Amino acid sequence: MTTPNLFKFATSELSQDAFICWLLSWADQDHQTGSDKHKALNKIATSMLALFFKKAGNSLPSRIDKIVVKRQANNIDVLCIINDTYCVLIEDKVGSLQHSDQLIRYKQFMLNGHAQTFTEDKIIPIYLQTHDQSSYKAVLKNGFYPVTRRDLLDLFNGEQNATLQESDIYSDYLNHLQSIEEAVQSFKSRPVNEWKKRAWIGFFQYLQSYLGEGNWKYVANKSGGFMGFWAFKQVVGDVAVYLLLEQDKVCFKVSVPSSKGRSKIRNELYKLFKTEASKFDLKVTKPKRFGSGKDMTFAVLDTDIFDGKSSIDLQQVDRLMNEVQKFINHTVNQYKNRGCPR
Repeated sequence: MTTPNLFKFATSELSQDAFICWLLSWADQDHQTGSDKHKALNKIATSMLALFFKKAGNSLPSRIDKIVVKRQANNIDVLCIINDTYCVLIEDKVGSLQHSDQLIRYKQFMLNGHAQTFTEDKIIPIYLQTHDQSSYKAVLKNGFYPVTRRDLLDLFNGEQNATLQESDIYSDYLNHLQSIEEAVQSFKSRPVNEWKKRAWIGFFQYLQSYLGEGNWKYVANKSGGFMGFWAFKQVVGDVAVYLLLEQDKVCFKVSVPSSKGRSKIRNELYKLFKTEASKFDLKVTKPKRFGSGKDMTFAVLDTDIFDGKSSIDLQQVDRLMNEVQKFINHTVNQYKNRGCPR
């Protein structure tokens, strides 16, 4: 029988902040003694801190004599000070993204804006994301180190024991993370027509890994929105051609900054892509309607690869993506050779 899970209801970042603060507090040296449950919580909390230090290229002190854990100090989600020497600075996310230079501001606060300041080598800046995001480039650029849901699951599952399961708070959190991961990975086994948002995220993460490029996000529109994946961008002058997966719809898009000549560029690309597709054993069709904005769908790939009646064949997806990439590169080169855009 499935029992109620606290984190099914406590879904906010503040709830996760509270859990992280609670768990890290168990890392204090005093908790190495006592009941088996307390010792197990001390060990997993210490291992979590060791993970954070490792991500930052540092080593956790061999002994934790003092640990101070604060929540929402100067808007910092979790602040953990160890032995009055190290500062673990955690920006906690459950699906939202970094914004407004917040990471830079938080780190700067610990360098020179706090009652107790730290040198940069003693600050462990962690960006904890337990849902998913397309890229961590901006996070790394701002000097923070990503720790993902999978990092936590690897840690928790690697050190799992029956004693830890005696803690309802800990076991509920672990089960909560596992349920998210199962939903993300469900694209491998469920028919496409049963995919929810997290399954599309899992599939797009698979494409990113296979292709070594691409970005994804939710796109809101009047039709109800969709999960989108962008890749294979080719630039000709100020015009960009790229692939967009609108979930199971494979679109060829063009971005034209200037309103002048947009329709002409769109029509030329459609005709060229339609003509060249047969060379790659592909078929493209005209979209239901041609748009006239900056970003326009000028052709749609005719494929049954996302037939929703069965689970997806990833090897078939790989082959298709390889051909589509070659097709876009080839056809955009043809476009360049024609002296387009005019």
